[in-house]
Amino acid sequence: MRIRKALFVLPNLFTVSSIFCGFYAIVQCAAGDARPDRYYQAAVAILFAIFFDAFDGRVARLTRTQSEFGTQLDSLADVISFGVAPALLLYKWALEPLG
Repeated sequence: MRIRKALFVLPNLFTVSSIFCGFYAIVQCAAGDARPDRYYQAAVAILFAIFFDAFDGRVARLTRTQSEFGTQLDSLADVISFGVAPALLLYKWALEPLG
């Protein structure tokens, strides 16, 4: 029975990792200095978020640990990692006025 409860954590760890990658990308983009290596790190973090997002649902289905909380957490991760972070990266890299 303890193993079953512990299995519920596994897909949520993937989802939280995706949120962390998105947050890291946002922090890198929002830094005061506009260094190109920060944008590169933000882009790599978004790619890692894609990896974690691809596997969180698969792990949940594989372990049969789908939950409403996991669904809502995944939606939050999608907004952060694939909405806010790429939009901020695009703005800071290409659209922000120089000066």
